[in-house]
Amino acid sequence: MKITTIKKINYQDKLNPEQLKVVLEGDGPCLVLSGPGSGKTRTLVYRTAYLLEKGVPPSNILLVTFTKKAAKEMLNRIESLLGCKPGRLWGGTFHHIGNLILQRYADKLDYRPDYKILDQKDSEDLISIVFQEMMIKEINEDFPQPKVVQKIISLCLNSGKTIKEIIEELFPYWGEEGEEPNMIFWMNTIWKNYIKKKKEQNLIDYDDLLIKWLELLKKFPDIQKRLSFRFKYILVDEYQDVNSIQDEIIEKMAKFHQNVMAVGDDSQSIYSFRGVDVKYILNFSRKYQDVKTFKLETNYRSTPGILNLANEVISQNKQHLAKTLRSVKKDDKLPTLVALKDPDEEAEFIAQKILDLQNEKVPFSEIAVLFRARYQSVRLELELNRKNIPYVIRGGLRFFEQAHVKDLLAFLKILVNFQDELAWERILKYQEGIGIKYARQIFEEVNQSKKLQNLFKEKTVNKFKQSLSRKAFLGFKKIIRLLQRIDEIYSRREKNYIEKIVLYILENWYKDFLQKSYPDAKERIEDSKQLANLSTNYSEINTMLSSLVLSEEFKGGRNLLDDGKIFREAVTLSTIHQAKGLEWKIVFVVSLKEGEFPHTKSLADENSLEEERRIFYVAVTRCAEKLYLTYPVIHYRHGSILTEASRFIEEINQNLFEKLDF
Repeated sequence: MKITTIKKINYQDKLNPEQLKVVLEGDGPCLVLSGPGSGKTRTLVYRTAYLLEKGVPPSNILLVTFTKKAAKEMLNRIESLLGCKPGRLWGGTFHHIGNLILQRYADKLDYRPDYKILDQKDSEDLISIVFQEMMIKEINEDFPQPKVVQKIISLCLNSGKTIKEIIEELFPYWGEEGEEPNMIFWMNTIWKNYIKKKKEQNLIDYDDLLIKWLELLKKFPDIQKRLSFRFKYILVDEYQDVNSIQDEIIEKMAKFHQNVMAVGDDSQSIYSFRGVDVKYILNFSRKYQDVKTFKLETNYRSTPGILNLANEVISQNKQHLAKTLRSVKKDDKLPTLVALKDPDEEAEFIAQKILDLQNEKVPFSEIAVLFRARYQSVRLELELNRKNIPYVIRGGLRFFEQAHVKDLLAFLKILVNFQDELAWERILKYQEGIGIKYARQIFEEVNQSKKLQNLFKEKTVNKFKQSLSRKAFLGFKKIIRLLQRIDEIYSRREKNYIEKIVLYILENWYKDFLQKSYPDAKERIEDSKQLANLSTNYSEINTMLSSLVLSEEFKGGRNLLDDGKIFREAVTLSTIHQAKGLEWKIVFVVSLKEGEFPHTKSLADENSLEEERRIFYVAVTRCAEKLYLTYPVIHYRHGSILTEASRFIEEINQNLFEKLDF
């Protein structure tokens, strides 16, 4: 591409003074603190265009992002702005760039250039093969599943922590009864064998794309020098989301020119569970000499009232690079804080307010309900279904469509109809040694019984000993004993007996199963407890099951006919993490009560508490026009418990929001 083909751009007309300063003066190490809604993508696009217009060859620019979508958007906008495609400009995710570099230098690390990249499922499958070769399940049948081990290895690599540290931090239940040292030994051995197998088969997983890139830069100074001299300008988007490997890669890539522009917002660093650490953006100015710091503080998204609240909230953090968001809007509405009687009234308020907004011609698609944890949406989902309000869950399934919720409901279905084949198949398949063949064989026997209780007799149980493998028989026996115990609770019909049944299943089998089977076991356990909590609204299992089935008949978010109108839009329900980077006209932030947001477990650690506050900051700044903050005064879990508003509300100036009685 000839540089003369680039059309001239009037930067002064296209950028505000803050953005213009970054574009024109962004040489050398630069930290660009970009508040939400401040146009950081626009700034990066114009900075790249400016470099190209000034004669910097496209091949000398490296633009690094965190998602394919962001990379594609930036490259498309650069092309549109320039009026031509800047060939040989490298832009993409860290992993994409790492792959391009490794393809050129694979032989240096004893890999062939035709290596195959393993996706997450491939990686789990390879670890499964290692399990089989090491006979892990024969050594310990309760050992965590390959997908959990894969997650732990990945966290170790991305956080720079050891397996012992990760287990103590995220999986403390494996340290019980003296199991931890043995667990650590076997996991380290699996890890070594997994690395060996990848090398033998010329395989590279996602984490290797970064690890090997960094290894190249460290082991081969000539390659580091060549790459650093080639990419004379490095622009990194979302720098608050880098981990230790990515931070070190950028440092080494920029060693010989120091032209690295880190664009991000420490106040939006919310992914520590992925190995991200806010310290890398906080310490950027200490890592490089003579760093220029720019601030993008002009916000084009939110009203002054929303930004005043956001500024006040984040100022409570000690680890914080100061900036003050300023709105270009003139709206003087304040955010609204609503204390509701209980979670049911909270759901009722939100659903009714959404209908009111719809009557005011606010499209459903301009409304979002954000929550800290997935389980906090369950009562709202039921209420939206009751009121025929279409909704979509961003990045996931509706609460009752989730596998772990369906697993628990399967036990309840068997109690009221022991000949429910789908329910039997669901709970049997999780037992070691029981596949579809054995599950159907077991159900044939079950189907011939006159009642569930007949299956509990020792004579009946032992009949299966001859036809099942030893492992399958032990699994079947475990399920029968579990059913026998919950049937006893069911037969007594004491107050809140459904809750007792769900909690018994959870504590006496399902929690252990989740912990060894899923990296996100903690969230699944919370969902399970929420299902138990919800069950207190029902006096009979059949009534509860019917209610849930009917609620799922309404599939929010599809084309729905209502009073002659077809709705092709839906309200968005989302965790705050899934909502990052998005915006809506109206936002509800729910369950803002102490102990849930921030979560109780974060209160003992200052770093965790500050991340919780950043999560709240992200939630608030998703809103463009009207923000509702809600919390229930009474929480139900093993009885009624009085709750307090989140400290994130209590610690700020109370004049920053209005209070509403419902």
